[in-house]
Amino acid sequence: MTEYLHSDLTGQILAAYYAVFHRMRHRRGGYSEENLIQALALELRERGLHVRTQVAVPRRYKGRRIGTDFVDLVVNEAVPVEVKKVRRLTERHEAQLRAYLLDGGWAVGLLLNFGAPRPQVRRIYEPAHDPTRIGGR
Repeated sequence: MTEYLHSDLTGQILAAYYAVFHRMRHRRGGYSEENLIQALALELRERGLHVRTQVAVPRRYKGRRIGTDFVDLVVNEAVPVEVKKVRRLTERHEAQLRAYLLDGGWAVGLLLNFGAPRPQVRRIYEPAHDPTRIGGR
């Protein structure tokens, strides 16, 4: 099996996501994205992980700060997690997380959807911020 950067941590995050997804299977429709973020944060903390919510990500253009956006969760200061409640994930959602990785300096992020009938997950990798790669920052 191939070992990926932060694979143990992303595995723990995914286990927590699946637990929340299935536990709230009949109630998800009545919960806001923010409620689902908080439920996931609680599940992750109960598993002993450090979680910050609504983490500021400075947005840049030509090296200059042009604003700030917020990623839903950052786990153990290493993996940002963007939570969605949509029928299906799109390239636009992936682009949003990729921009957070680039501007926030992370190498790996997770996109988790609570809005579909079945769990939907995307793992996004940004090699420019992988400390194990030659030339990584």
